[in-house]
Amino acid sequence: MFPITTTIILLAGLSFFGFTIYRWVGVFQKMRSQRLEINLPERVRGLFKIAIAQSRLLSKRDFWPGLMHAVIFWGFCVISLRTITLFGMGYVEGFYLPFMHTILGDLYNLTLECVLLLVSIAIGYAFYRRIFSKPIRLTLSWEGLLILGFILTLCLTDFIFEGARMGLGEAKNPMWSPISYLLGSLMLGLPPAFLKIVSGSAYLVHLAIILVFMNFLPYGKHFHVITSLINVFLRRLRPYGALEAINLEDPNATSFGAAKLEDLTWKQILDVATCTECGRCTVSCPAWSTGKPLNPKMISVQLQEHLREQYSLLPSLILGAHAKTNGGEAATEEKFLSPHVIDPEVLWSCTTCRACEEACPVMIEYVDRIVDMRRHLVLVQGSMPVEVQTTFRNMETNSNPWGLSFDDRANWCKDMGVKTLADHPTAEVLYYVGCAGSFDDRNKKIATALVKILQKAKVDFAILGKEEGCTGDAARRIGNEYLFQSLAKTNIETMNRYNVKKVLAACPHCFNTIKNEYPQFGGNYEVMHHTDFVNQLLEEGKIKPVKPLPKRITFHDSCYLGRYNGIYDQPRNLLKSIPGAEVTEAPLSKDNGRCCGAGGGRMWMEEKIGTRVNHKRLEDLQEANPEIIASACPFCLTMLKDATHDKHLEEQIETKDVIEIVAESLG
Repeated sequence: MFPITTTIILLAGLSFFGFTIYRWVGVFQKMRSQRLEINLPERVRGLFKIAIAQSRLLSKRDFWPGLMHAVIFWGFCVISLRTITLFGMGYVEGFYLPFMHTILGDLYNLTLECVLLLVSIAIGYAFYRRIFSKPIRLTLSWEGLLILGFILTLCLTDFIFEGARMGLGEAKNPMWSPISYLLGSLMLGLPPAFLKIVSGSAYLVHLAIILVFMNFLPYGKHFHVITSLINVFLRRLRPYGALEAINLEDPNATSFGAAKLEDLTWKQILDVATCTECGRCTVSCPAWSTGKPLNPKMISVQLQEHLREQYSLLPSLILGAHAKTNGGEAATEEKFLSPHVIDPEVLWSCTTCRACEEACPVMIEYVDRIVDMRRHLVLVQGSMPVEVQTTFRNMETNSNPWGLSFDDRANWCKDMGVKTLADHPTAEVLYYVGCAGSFDDRNKKIATALVKILQKAKVDFAILGKEEGCTGDAARRIGNEYLFQSLAKTNIETMNRYNVKKVLAACPHCFNTIKNEYPQFGGNYEVMHHTDFVNQLLEEGKIKPVKPLPKRITFHDSCYLGRYNGIYDQPRNLLKSIPGAEVTEAPLSKDNGRCCGAGGGRMWMEEKIGTRVNHKRLEDLQEANPEIIASACPFCLTMLKDATHDKHLEEQIETKDVIEIVAESLG
């Protein structure tokens, strides 16, 4: 039909696109290597569930905008066959793929017409949201409106092209293309020469937009149209609770943590490039929702801008920055990612709760990037909140954040007949008490309740006593990898000396660290959280709650128990086993729950900006009208107890650990 014009458009578009992608690949090759877990079936399953079926967009949070985006994506999938057909028509008039002459082709034409209509409606809704509704999580940009205009034009030109062909009597099976047929009916009687011009113009505009659209994508936030499927397929399969270890003895290391772009892994840069700027991460972030400077979306945006400044392969037409080099070589002027690109206060605001990652429709990770930048601040720049210095010093000298004598670790149970591994080295279970259970007066009650349950169920257990040390969770997430590894290796050496096989932890932070991070240093154990362990005792009939508790109980999910390790049902099962208890759910719960504000080392930092996160979380939980707020984490219990105290609600709302409630019900 237009062989020369089609060839020129095709060659120009594909050549420029290939050149752009080649230079992008060059950027990825400059980044730090990252090995991925090989599990092809799981990767394929995730690709279809998350990327193709758009499961995260169609979750209960923000369903209608998610459906809008899903319709546009599915429309692209359906239109892809149409694109092949259209380019074929450029060389052979009336070109069709082989199956298009069958009933399958008729069904495809009908599906295509319906999809084009639905996509047009979805685009209209998208325009309305950006221009009139203006949800807070979206950033209005001309680029977004231009992309929507491209997609809408593709739909309209396809209808016009087919309608004009029907007006000329060229299209087959018009009844399978009802919208185009209706449009063609309106064109009946127009001069054939005019219809030829309309058809040809619509066709060429359609092809030009496809190739312009494709080449425009890598230079702006809509690069995710290309990279999202790749990013989901290459998503993390290893436990989310395992931060990458730094080789502190590497003789070639000149720095630790993420000082510059090249210190990030190629997968982290792919995450940055894949950000859709939808803002779902931002509205899920407990720091952002309480007035802190952290905005997860903007971390990706700022790193994108920095990438465009540092590498000329990414012309800054979209963002207005100025590329500093040619040929894809890094700029000579070095900037640290923090403080030059990301304000340190942004990084210190993070609770590492993973709410942003759970909300992201394309599986972007933020926590590892944030911790990597914290590592450079702490280990190299020596920059950290002043109060954290005391916490580190306490961990170094007495292996607990409070700085209390490690000789007093077992004082809480001295009259309970609890054995240590030194006295009972063949114990089946090591109860890893943790710093909170050992030293904090409120959390000692939880440790005492758990021991009563274990003794009642005749569990063969022991503790380490004064041989136990801090697991180092807070040190690692604040950025002090050196201190973490020192603490971890000491604990692992002790547990391995006793040939420990099974570990029980009441603190989700201890549980996560021993389970997911200690294997990096030779500490391989079967690790269980106390709610999971006690739930097993309940299911095995070794304990049975009998004392009624006729109160409304709402459970608060710990981030390191739930989002990090998938433990949601076990604590709820325990609460439901209590006679007379009414277990209610807060609107924000399970994977959609809000952090208490203590994770990521925030437990040991002052909260000076905005509303307190624990106050915000208390407001969430109050929507369930609880008489008791139950938790399963010493940090969460402390934060929620402080919130009820600050709000003068201690007499109306009790704060307890799930295990305390179970122990009381055993009689």
